[in-house]
Amino acid sequence: MKKKMKRVKISDYIRLGIMSIIFALLFPVLFSSCKSYTDEELWIKVESAKNNNHWDSTQQLCQKILDDYPKSRYAPWARFGLAESYRYKKQPREALDNYKLFYEEHPAMQPSALSLFLVGYIYNNNLQMHDSAKFYYKLFLTRFPNHELIPSVKFELQLLEKEPNQALMDRHQQLKVIFKA
Repeated sequence: MKKKMKRVKISDYIRLGIMSIIFALLFPVLFSSCKSYTDEELWIKVESAKNNNHWDSTQQLCQKILDDYPKSRYAPWARFGLAESYRYKKQPREALDNYKLFYEEHPAMQPSALSLFLVGYIYNNNLQMHDSAKFYYKLFLTRFPNHELIPSVKFELQLLEKEPNQALMDRHQQLKVIFKA
C-alpha cells in the first residue's frame, strides 16, 4: 500500500524561513537577559582580565559597565580601564579619547594625572603630534606641579624642543642610564 505524500507548498517554506529568522533574532535577547551581572561582578571580571593581560575582554567588560551602569562607582575606573585596554592593544587614538574623557570627567581621581600624562605621551610618541603633546604636558605641569611624573614631563618637553636626531640620541642615553647598559 502506497502512502500518499503530503505536498509541501512554497508558502510553507517561506513561513518556516520567517519563523527561523524571528527565532534567530530573539534567542540571543532572551538568552542574554537570563544572565546579567551586577556592576561589581563585572568589575571583578575586569580586574581578572587585566591581571591576565586579556585586553579584548577588559575592553568589552569596561564598555559594558559604561553602557549598563554609567552612574556606578566603577564607571570611572571602567573608563580608565577602557583607555588602558586600547593602549595595550596598540590603538592610540581610542586610548587617547578615553584618557581625555577620564581626565575631563574625573579630574580629582587618583589616575587623573597619569591619564593627562599619557595623553601627552601618546600625542608625542605614537601620533607624532608634537604641538598637542606640548599643550598637554604644559597642562600637566600646571595642574599637577608636585606630582612624581614631573621629571618625566619635563624631560619629554625638553626632547620636543630638540631636533629629532638629537632627541633620539638623548632618549637612548636616558635608557642606558635607567637600565645601566
